[in-house]
Amino acid sequence: MNKKRILVIEDDDMSRDGVAEVLTDEGYEVLTARDGVEGLALIPTYHPELVLTDLHLPNLNGWGVIERLKQTYPTLPVIIFTSDIEIDAWREAQRLGVRGFVNKPLDLEELIRHVKRVLPL
Repeated sequence: MNKKRILVIEDDDMSRDGVAEVLTDEGYEVLTARDGVEGLALIPTYHPELVLTDLHLPNLNGWGVIERLKQTYPTLPVIIFTSDIEIDAWREAQRLGVRGFVNKPLDLEELIRHVKRVLPL
């Protein structure tokens, strides 16, 4: 049985590795990227079924990632995790069709709930 694939884009090594480990333990196949450019480059060959991204990233921030995903892969669901929780950010995320918005520091149980809602095993 093929595992469902998730791409995690996060520049903080500890956060990225922690999220990847938890999602792997939940039964997902996880690939990680350190910035938006690297993450977008992985999509054509990895074919993730969900993208988790931070908003504050080097080279291409999370908003840029989401904008490009919506142009090229309009049905690919995205969940944001960020410490930048402002009403304007939430409204922008909704406008772009983001499927979840999780505060940092991450509550891993909340993140798993969002992932399972969007991408059930």
